[in-house]
Amino acid sequence: RQVISSSWFERMRMPCAIAPFYGYLIWLNHDGVIFPSAPHDSFFAVGAGSSITWVDPSRGAVTVARWIDGAKADGLFARVGAALDRL
Repeated sequence: RQVISSSWFERMRMPCAIAPFYGYLIWLNHDGVIFPSAPHDSFFAVGAGSSITWVDPSRGAVTVARWIDGAKADGLFARVGAALDRL
């Protein structure tokens, strides 16, 4: 059962006028600046305690990292992406 409409996801990933790297409570990676190792269609929810939910539409994957050092997050995304690409 789908509980969130597909149009909501489309709007959520649209950059806002003030900050092109931000959508509806979601960090966007359109230009690869936030996380260079993640695909540009990726988006992220970043929460308290350095929890990051990474949605990677091009690979059909969602990765959740809890209590991660923010400086090491991009390295994690690079390793997870490489592992998924080998499947």
